[in-house]
Amino acid sequence: MDIQAEKYSLIEYITQIKDIRLIEKLKQFVEATENDFWNDLTEDQRQELKQGMKELDNGQKHDYEKVMSKHRK
Repeated sequence: MDIQAEKYSLIEYITQIKDIRLIEKLKQFVEATENDFWNDLTEDQRQELKQGMKELDNGQKHDYEKVMSKHRK
């Protein structure tokens, strides 16, 4: 896939849209994608968060200060 060709194809498509609701949805999607903190995390950080969520789902809890002391510099 040629990324530049895909971009131009999308631009052409967007310029033809007449439905303002669709334009708003596209805008919301772009804004949500740009502001998603998950995209700024390293893979290690993502894995640690996933592990923490899994532990919480299983009823496992950890002391807040102990966890935070690991991440404070």
